[in-house]
Amino acid sequence: MDDFPTRVLLTLRRFIGVPLPATDYSIHAAYQTNGNRYRVRLASPTSASINVDLPRHGADGEQIGTWWYVGALRQTARMASVGTLPFVRDDHGHRVVEAADLVAVGKLSVEGELTEQDALDYVIGDLTGDPLWHEAAASAAPDLYRLVGFDLRTRAVVRVYLLCDYGTIGVDLALYDADTGRARNVGWWAATKLIAILNPDDGETLAAHRVYVTTDPVCDAVYDLTNWA
Repeated sequence: MDDFPTRVLLTLRRFIGVPLPATDYSIHAAYQTNGNRYRVRLASPTSASINVDLPRHGADGEQIGTWWYVGALRQTARMASVGTLPFVRDDHGHRVVEAADLVAVGKLSVEGELTEQDALDYVIGDLTGDPLWHEAAASAAPDLYRLVGFDLRTRAVVRVYLLCDYGTIGVDLALYDADTGRARNVGWWAATKLIAILNPDDGETLAAHRVYVTTDPVCDAVYDLTNWA
């Protein structure tokens, strides 16, 4: 069975009913119109709604990663807010935008748009076993840990709290890539690396990253993995 529509809905759910940044547009509808497009309706209390038709496949014929839709919708909403969004009207008078056309003329980035909030959302989803990233589970690795909380320490660092054989530990992860200076792409190494570092057959791995000069009342110990990737 084709799971693409489900993955789109899981990707967009965080933005349902919440204004997209710097606009008063929010997602009010999302559904597949045919085999090649996915339509999202952006609605605003001050302006007419916009139907954004998002391509399912890129110019190379490859299926587009659903997270690209997030950036495309943000950019589209911003253009609509400042009156620079080109659109046509369908037979019912509704405003319709072809995202592929905006890409073709350089108004939408083919690389997508990521923020630290996106990176944080991914980390939490990844570590809890969110079905967007994993088969349905209570944790990405329930035999090793369970995510029980988080604390955004700075714009670039999140501390995740894990319940594991070591007690409740705080693990600092970087939300920004050290080489590019940009927010980490969704789908990076968070759960995979934690599974490796919590491996019960290698007790020294985690200990090498313990931070002794800080305390956190939420956990028993703190470990810094911001430079371990």
